[in-house]
Amino acid sequence: MRLYKNIPQMSFDDTGREPEQAFRLNRDPLAQLEYPTKIARFSNVNHLSIHISRNFGTESTRVYYIGLRGEYSQAHRHEVTICNYEASANPADHKVDSIIPQTNFIS
Repeated sequence: MRLYKNIPQMSFDDTGREPEQAFRLNRDPLAQLEYPTKIARFSNVNHLSIHISRNFGTESTRVYYIGLRGEYSQAHRHEVTICNYEASANPADHKVDSIIPQTNFIS
């Protein structure tokens, strides 16, 4: 089993990449085994892909339960921001009611 983090549009072609962590699965008919992840590699996970590449010789693989532990944090969606930047400032675009001239002398 291989774990990949933060690849939202992952496909089977992407499984050739280096996973964040890989596990060798063992037979577990009583569903008691846990596979602990490396905490440092799985901080700030927004998307988790789990690739199970092999089974134990049967035609099909059935996954009945995947348990995840950790702290939930609200997803932060970054909206598209449209910004206009000026190459050079045009004072006519920025009207100010009162301008007090100020002179500073540095000696």
